[in-house]
Amino acid sequence: MSDAKLPLIHKAPVEGLVIHVARTGLAIGDTAWLDRLADGSVGVFARLSQPILGLIPRMRPGLIGHLGPMAEEIVAPSIAHGDPLRVRIIDLVPEHLSNGFPAEVFISVWGDPRHLQPILLAAGLADEPETSVPQGRFSSLKPAYGS
Repeated sequence: MSDAKLPLIHKAPVEGLVIHVARTGLAIGDTAWLDRLADGSVGVFARLSQPILGLIPRMRPGLIGHLGPMAEEIVAPSIAHGDPLRVRIIDLVPEHLSNGFPAEVFISVWGDPRHLQPILLAAGLADEPETSVPQGRFSSLKPAYGS
């Protein structure tokens, strides 16, 4: 396969937010990364603003939340194989703009889809790979007209 990254997940919500979105300095386009948590779920991490004494700015890596079950199932094989993934924050709604609803953070995940195929087969979303014997070298040639 090529080294080009393809979208594995276009837009997935981060569930179980453990941060105050408005206070962390998160923005659309920020880089994030995925890693396994102690309970086995896939956590979403990013560099968060955590000022010292509320005055001195400091960026530290921190947990944002975790992925839902479907998104976790899609990226789990890539994480298990150690594939590099490109994770970006693509949408967020901070607390003061959510009209009484919980804050929201959405991510997109790009990577090599070679480990994605078994999941698609299990879900019935992909066709079985053809295992037919390749035909001869000239089997696809058509006869010339007028001969």
